[in-house]
Parts: sequence; C-alpha cells; structure tokens
Amino acid sequence: MKKALFSLSLLLGITATHAQTILSEDFEGAVFPSTGWTRTSTVASRPWQLTSSFPTSTSGFLISGTKSAGVDYINQNNNAALVSPAFSLAGTTAPVLKFKVKVGWSYMIDQDLGNLVAQISTDGGTNWTTLWDEDTEAGFTDDGDNNEATDLYNTVSVQKSLTTYAGQANVKIRFQYIANDADAVSIDDIQVLGNATLGTNEITSQSKEAVTIHPNPTKGEINIKADQKIKSTTVFDMTGKSLLQGDSEKANISSLPKGIYLVKINFANGSTSTRKVIKQ
Repeated sequence: MKKALFSLSLLLGITATHAQTILSEDFEGAVFPSTGWTRTSTVASRPWQLTSSFPTSTSGFLISGTKSAGVDYINQNNNAALVSPAFSLAGTTAPVLKFKVKVGWSYMIDQDLGNLVAQISTDGGTNWTTLWDEDTEAGFTDDGDNNEATDLYNTVSVQKSLTTYAGQANVKIRFQYIANDADAVSIDDIQVLGNATLGTNEITSQSKEAVTIHPNPTKGEINIKADQKIKSTTVFDMTGKSLLQGDSEKANISSLPKGIYLVKINFANGSTSTRKVIKQ
C-alpha cells in the first residue's frame, strides 16, 4: 500500500424494525467469492479478493471481522467486478442497500485515478444502473496537509434506498472498480434489507461550510459562494460520472444537456460539500 493507514468509522446507522434480510455478505466464509457471487477482472493478478491476499497492500484495508473483500492497485488499466447472487425484491415496499467501504483520498478521489461504483441490475446482470459512486461520497475525508503519504483511509457506512426497485424479482448488485495505478479499495458487511427505514443521520455532505449556488436552475454559468476558500469543483451526472472540473468559484455547464447534476466542492481546509444543480 502506498500510504500510512488510519481508520475512522462514520456511523450512519439504519433503523430496520422487522426488516427482512434479503441479502447478507460479510466475507467471513471459507471460500471466496462466496457461494453465488462471481467476479471478473481484466488483470488476472488483481481481481476482487480477500484483502489479506493483496499482493502489495497491508492488512490496513480490513474493515470488520477477520476478512474483507477488495481490489489491490496495479500500474495498468484494470476493470474488476464483484457481482452478487440474484435475489428478489418482490413483496417489499422500501428495500435498502447497506455496505461499508474504504478508499484512499489522494489517488482515488483527489487525483481521480480510479473509480468505485455500486450498481444494480433488474434483469439478471444484462443492464446496470449506478446507485453509488465514491467520487460523490461525502464521507471520505482529506486531512488537509497536502501530503498524499499521510492521507486518511477512512471507512464509510453507505446506505442507499432501493424503493425504486421494489417488486423486481431478478435483482443483482455489482461493485465495479476501474482504475490505473490508483489505490486499493475494500468493501464489507453488504446487506439488502426489505421494508427498512434509512437512518436519519445519513450523510449528505461532509462540509459544515455555508454554500450557495446561483442561479439554480441555470442555463449555463453557475456561481458558488462559500465561507471557505474553494480548492476545486467537479460536476457529476446522476450516475456519478465526472463531467467537468474547475478550480474557481464559477462553473459553466452550458455544454451539458438539460437535467439534474451534482456539483462537488473541495475546500482548502480538506472538507467537501455536494450540491444539486438543475440545468434548464
């Protein structure tokens, strides 16, 4: 692994009174991948595997228990996927996906040399929709010292509503890592719960700074006002794909189609804030 490791647990919590456990995987079994799970990778030596088996990294990517699943970095293009068994959301009204994840700030987020997404398929794996992207996860933190060798590797607890997919009978979840000399990542404690309630303390923004974006809706240029110095901005579409980057209090999305976008603001003090913008 490239940097010193520290662990910071961000507890989101989930209230799930009488919630049905539809899928549960903690990777503590004797075999990897676990029964029904499949994996693919374009680099044979860097598939999803137990973090204890990483060729280059240390045990710092262990999240909980004695085993976690992850992908180690390598200095070449790698596309690695870990796919769950098929399961049914029939009979549910408010299902939730829950998992824990760890990435390093500098290589995966600040330098954006890699991407980790969680996706869902309702046709057994033919088509996929992105539910979560590490680039838009406010829970990952930077210590603000501008030294990648001492960056934080904090664990974030993610929970995403699957209410849109309630009633679907042929569902799969995929964790996909696409990178080139980025950093290792790990996941653990994956659950799909039926008829659960999202915790009220779900993180929507790491930053406590006051941020306003105007005009919003906009036909093109947007102005960002904050009480902290802005280091950089990134515009994402709603699937988590990075579209535009900048380093000022202004952004111009006139080249983008009409729709809803996310603007992630990185501050000089290491905090971040993500805001939704409507392009008219």
